Order: sequence, then C-alpha cells, then structure tokens
Amino acid sequence: MRKLLLIITIATMAVVANAQNKITAAKTAPEMVYYYTDFSIVRMEDSAKKKDVYVPYIGNDTDGEMTPFKDENGNIVYFDIPVWGFNYITGLGWELYWHDDNHNAIQNWIIKKKVTKQQFDKLTKDKIGTSNSLKRIPSAVEELQRMVK
Repeated sequence: MRKLLLIITIATMAVVANAQNKITAAKTAPEMVYYYTDFSIVRMEDSAKKKDVYVPYIGNDTDGEMTPFKDENGNIVYFDIPVWGFNYITGLGWELYWHDDNHNAIQNWIIKKKVTKQQFDKLTKDKIGTSNSLKRIPSAVEELQRMVK
C-alpha cells in the first residue's frame, strides 16, 4: 500500500511541476508582431567576372529606398540565379508575403518577419506622422468615373 501511495505521490508531483513550467514559459514569451518591408531581386552585371548576377535588395529603415544586401566586409551579396536570392532571404527569417504581378515574379515583393513588440516599436517609432490638414486624393478609378460623367 505504501509503495502504491508513493508512486501516486511522485506521479502527481511530476504533473504539477510540468504544468507550472508551461505556465511560467507562456508568461515570459515576448509578444511577437510582423514587420513588413520591400524586397526585390535585381539583375546586374558583374564586370569583373563578365556575367549577369542577381542581387537581393531590401527596403531600408531611413529613407524608403532599397539597398542591396551586403556581407560582413561590405561587399554586395549576389547569386547566379534568382531563386537562390529567395532562399537567402527566407534563411534570414523573412517570409515572402506579396508581390506586384504587374512585373515579373522576381521583382517588387513585400516580405515580413516576426519581431518582438519592442523591436517593432524601435523600427517604426520615427515613421508615424500626424496632421490636421490632410486632403484625400481621389483614386484613379474615381477620377475616371468623374471624367465619364
């Protein structure tokens, strides 16, 4: 009887300890959100090797322009075929989200990456503007409808 009671006690303690660990882990996990930016693969010429290469470009956080990926020595990263650029970007934790199909499939992508709320706030804190004097610009469809009337 004592052995059975001991086994039940040990099993109960293991279940309770495991449940407490899961609750503690859930409370300490940071809130994650998606951060979006522009991405494209640009065909360029490597004049030293006399061949065409594909360079991944990503939107930068300062002026809205896109900059090429660079390695730790400041050299531009390139690939022989475009899909290797996509593998590179997804290997860095980015997810392909949407692309502008008015161009070919290797241009004008929007990519996203999960970051903590604190990282997101740091990346976007200077990007928000406020105003009381904004005027709505009609869309191209609205302009066309106005012209047809």
